This record gives sequence, structure tokens and C-alpha cells, in this order.
Amino acid sequence: MENLTMQELLDMQEQELSKINVGEEITGKVARITNDELTLKLEVGFDGVIPAGEVNLAKGQTLADVYKLDEEVTGVITNVSYKDATIKISILKLEQQKDLKELQVAMDEHKTITVHTVKALDRGLYASYKSHNMFMPISQIDTKFVKDTNEYVGMDLECYIKEINARKNRIIISHREVAQEILDAERQEKREKFKAEREAERARIKAEREAAKIAREELFNSLEVGEKRTGKVTNIMSYGAFIDLGGVEGLAHINNLSWTRVADVESVVSVGDEVDVYIQDINPENKRIALSLKNPDEDPWKKIAEEVSVGSHVTAKVLRIIDKGAFVEVKPGVEAYLPIGELSEDRVNKVEDVVNIGDEVKAAIIKFNPDTKRMMLSIKELTREPEEDFSQYMSVGDDSMGTIGELIKEKN
Repeated sequence: MENLTMQELLDMQEQELSKINVGEEITGKVARITNDELTLKLEVGFDGVIPAGEVNLAKGQTLADVYKLDEEVTGVITNVSYKDATIKISILKLEQQKDLKELQVAMDEHKTITVHTVKALDRGLYASYKSHNMFMPISQIDTKFVKDTNEYVGMDLECYIKEINARKNRIIISHREVAQEILDAERQEKREKFKAEREAERARIKAEREAAKIAREELFNSLEVGEKRTGKVTNIMSYGAFIDLGGVEGLAHINNLSWTRVADVESVVSVGDEVDVYIQDINPENKRIALSLKNPDEDPWKKIAEEVSVGSHVTAKVLRIIDKGAFVEVKPGVEAYLPIGELSEDRVNKVEDVVNIGDEVKAAIIKFNPDTKRMMLSIKELTREPEEDFSQYMSVGDDSMGTIGELIKEKN
């Protein structure tokens, strides 16, 4: 080597440099760091130079912030200088090659990448992904109409890659398609959530109905004729009131609202009233329940049965008149029938000839059955003269008495 001429040495250097090809990857250790470049010590015996522009530095970063002396660095050869025996290297191009392969896979497999928007134009946005810059047309920014692209600068957006043209250094991306998928997914999620909630609500209602049905069955089966229950008036009709006993309804007929006569249901109860009722009858076949607001212990027929009997004299008030007689009130809740034939000893052609509505009359009880709540009165019975008792004249075996006619004649 010492006997070689300068020309021979240059020829040997050129021969060695010729073995190094542009585009190949090469690795070296950092030997020097300046603001403008990195100098690498290469195994091939030459220096490698990496300009700062061939490093993917973040804004505000310097080479010294990222690299240290003796650190191994790999890049791609961009130029071989025979003149000064240096090899130009680019870390950026190597990263771009690797990143481009990643972007191509993402496009082929229709996978999203997250880009950072860096610059706004009237016709779209510039964005960066690792070592690559790419363009997003305004029509691909959002699902809604975009008036001002500046609103999107500095944002991280998920995108699909629509086009890669390495020869023209062009990469086209779309966020609108991702946004549309998100919107569709949200709508689908809402639909599924609504459907699930609706099905859950239906299931809940069905379960509640089943539970209520079972509860109604249990309540219905627990009812006993004659027992007292508390209920709430739910509906009023002309013929009575419907009362809820806690899940099952029963009907209290107008005749069973009070021991006294009721002309209007609403004069006794109103919707919403809580009332004590008594079970009168239960029909298991049609699930009907007859109720009564009348307390059996306050039955006026039971009370009057302790006070009067057949033959007792009472004072009554005429309530209604029919062709064949009159209905009268003996006591509140106790009505009796006064036949036309019992109004007078004399023949009566018309009831009103003797009594009228509102009249108070005195009469005798001629029929009385408190169990069936029936009573018949007679005014005629009060005016009828009692038959004379002749039994004192009817001693057995006494022939001197003569006939009954003779006895009457004698008495007169």
C-alpha cells in the first residue's frame, strides 16, 4: 500500500465506492453531530453523511435532541461521492419506504390510520402520518358540508386511504367514510338499544301482567262471602259502582249501596273514594264479585224484627202508589206493601181515594218475614171490630144453653 501512487490509491477508493449502491440500506455509528448533519463511521471505510433534512424531526427538534455519539443509525444510501469519498444517507427515505408499505397494507385491507392535520387549503387539508404527508379533499373531510377547512387543522382524525401513487408522491385519504361508518354504527346501536329496551319493556310488562294475574287469582281465591274488605271506587254507572279490592273488581249494585233507598249512585259514592264493602256473592266461573256497602250488623230488618211482629201496629209513610196498592216506609230501610184490599172495610176503586204519596198512615202488620225482607200491612185490620168470645156459653153437656142464635138474641 505504501508503494502505491496517489492515482492508484484513488483508483482503489473509486473501486471500493463503486461497490456501494444507491438505494441500499446501510448502518453506521454516529461520529459527529452538528445542527446541519450527522456524520457516521461506516464499516466500508468511508464516512456517511445524513443531512438534517433527511431526518424526520418534529417541529422545534434538533439532531442533538434525537441522536447521541456512537449510536447506531440505519438509513438508505441516496448518493455516493467519488470526489470526497462520502456517502449521503437518508433516514427519512428509509422510514418513508417502511411507512409506505404499512400504508399500502392499510389501504389493501381497508384499515384506518390516524393522521394529524397540519394545513388548511380551500380545497382540502394536508395531514401527516409518520414520515408521510397526505391530502384530504374537502369532500372527504366530513359527512356534513364543510365551509371552513381551518376548523379541522390540528385535529387527529381516523381515515381510510383512498389512493397511493408513489411515483407522483401522492396519498389521498378520507375521514368522511370513517365518520359515516361511526354515524351508521351509532344509529345501529341506537336502533338495537331501542329494540332491546322495547323488548325489555315488553318483557317487564308481560312479567308484571303475569304477576298481577297471579296476584289477582290469589286475591280472588282468598275472598269469602260475608267478609269485610276495603276497596276504592273506580267507576260509576247508573246501576251501581265498580270497586277495586286490590287487583280484582267487584260491583256494588245501587240497591246494595245503602239500607235506605238510593236514587242516584253518585249521591252515595264518588270515583276515588275508599270504602268498606262486604262480599255478597262470588262467581268463580265468570270471576264476578257482588259487593255491598250495607253493614249486615246494621240491617234494619234485623232490628225491626226485635221490635214488631204480626199484629203489631205501626205508623208508615206512603212512598209509591200502584194500581193494586201502595208501598210505605215503616222505618228507614224497611218498606212494606199495603194492598188496595187492606185500605178500608169498604170497597176501594182507586188507591188515591184513601192514601196519597207523603201521607202517614197507621196500619197493622198482617204478614212479616225479616229473612226475605217482606212485610204486608193493613189499615182495614185496625178498624175491624173484634169478634165476640162466646166460649163462656159453650160448656160441654149443658142443654139449657140453647142455640147460639138464641144466645145472641138473649144478649140483645
